[in-house]
Amino acid sequence: MRPAPFACSDEPARQPRRMRIVCIGAGMSGIAASYKFQRQMENAEFVIYEKNEEVSGTWWENRYKGCACDLPAHSYTFSWEGNPNWSRFYAGAEEIFEYYKGCAERWGCMKFIKLKHRVTSATWNESSSTWKLLIENRSGENVEDEGNVLISATGVLNQWRWPSIEGLHDFGGKLMHSARWDDSFEFHGKRVAVIGAGSSAIQIVPAIQGDVSQVISFIRSSTWITAEFAEQMASNGRETIYTPEEIERFNTDKAYFLEYRKRLARGATISYDVYRKDSALQKNAVERNKKAMRERLSNRSDLCEKVIPSFEVGCRRLTPGSGYLEALAADNSKVVFDTIERVNETGIVTKDGSQYDVDAIVCATGFDVSQKPAFPVMGRNGVDLRNFWKDAPIHYLSVAVPDFPNYFIVGGPNSTISNGSLIYGLEAAIDYAFKCTRKMQEEGISSMTVRRGPTDEFLEYRDALMQRMVWSGSCRSWYKNGKVDGPVTGPWCGSTMHYRQTLNEPRWEDYDIRYIGKNRFAYLGMGRIRGELEGNDMASILTDHSLES
Repeated sequence: MRPAPFACSDEPARQPRRMRIVCIGAGMSGIAASYKFQRQMENAEFVIYEKNEEVSGTWWENRYKGCACDLPAHSYTFSWEGNPNWSRFYAGAEEIFEYYKGCAERWGCMKFIKLKHRVTSATWNESSSTWKLLIENRSGENVEDEGNVLISATGVLNQWRWPSIEGLHDFGGKLMHSARWDDSFEFHGKRVAVIGAGSSAIQIVPAIQGDVSQVISFIRSSTWITAEFAEQMASNGRETIYTPEEIERFNTDKAYFLEYRKRLARGATISYDVYRKDSALQKNAVERNKKAMRERLSNRSDLCEKVIPSFEVGCRRLTPGSGYLEALAADNSKVVFDTIERVNETGIVTKDGSQYDVDAIVCATGFDVSQKPAFPVMGRNGVDLRNFWKDAPIHYLSVAVPDFPNYFIVGGPNSTISNGSLIYGLEAAIDYAFKCTRKMQEEGISSMTVRRGPTDEFLEYRDALMQRMVWSGSCRSWYKNGKVDGPVTGPWCGSTMHYRQTLNEPRWEDYDIRYIGKNRFAYLGMGRIRGELEGNDMASILTDHSLES
């Protein structure tokens, strides 16, 4: 039997077909995605599954003492709407959570978000060109869903974990992790061990040091403690509080407020070259921060030799640590650089056999930074993303993965976590995902999958450029999955503006595109466009330059 001849549809050209988009995660990325969905997409359904009982991701989960953003608060908002009511130049976790929660409510995002819904698996179905999802709902029941497009917005720092230390859970005192803080614990007069020297520990130690009888910091690697970001605009450093008059002007003088936000954004762009190994900014940063750290450590040689790094500034995440070095040098503080051997009922034993008895152990040891998903994500031909990424994440421009059709990542490997503004990068990745989705809607595309060739070439480019950047230096860093050597999978290989420009126009030639029907031009429809049928002005293409002022 001869196949039926092709027949044109009765729809106008580029009539978008109905599609369903599923997003995993309602942190900053998920909230931004729901905002943009309402403005960029039509004839589409959208749902976000969030494992927590609240939105805002890391700013809901992390509530340890001293938890705050080390970036200026006015740099930590979405590009389309600032927050004139920040109380402090550097806002704390609770205030940041309230901002993002408020955004989600104000912009009508909550209607798309299902809280306490944990995705447990996602599987690509080739026959239907959809993603099949299994979700554990708030009642503990397993429910199913499916979508044409899957957006992973779970973020990098979302899977906290206990450190692998023998006997850790044999400890008889209070044991807590920075990502699972217990506000009910009374620190006053206690002996407290803090394991780690990353961003969380750097905030926790000075927050508790003045209250405890002794704080013992167990430090494996040195780290740069820098001045506060944009400190030239903070009149009182970390303690800068906006006056009622300043807040009033932010609210009433919109032009002034916008220019204030732009000044902060420009500052981050201008200082980007500090991340280049051979730049004058980098060399100056090394000398300036060495001097400042020595002074803040009271010039104690026992601390300076171990705490001040020999690697480049920024190889590990740049961390302003107000009060941290002073807390390490305080009379009631002890710093231990020897490796932890094990934990017993009363405290910590180091490799040299020393015993440190404490009342509480705080594990500020971070997260699983392998970038692998926390649940099975099964792509084309049964490829499990966790296995595909077992050595390192293989990805395209941080947003797509070979063999994973209609799958887009926001805030994944090589995103803008140390390149200027993280948030502006997240926004660009969301825009990219929606541009791809609109193309699928309007051109009768069932699936688009980035090809392996372009992916490998991008990673080759990334690795070459990273050799010029401090992130590939000689430090042990979560940017390299906790290693000294290996590919840099944390930050983007360029500035945030470079990232945004890269994603602005998708390279369709890098994708394997498959169509719903046998004729790829079926989307041209019945020969007219929607604007004609809707009565729009079709003479708007006519202009006369002589009439322009």
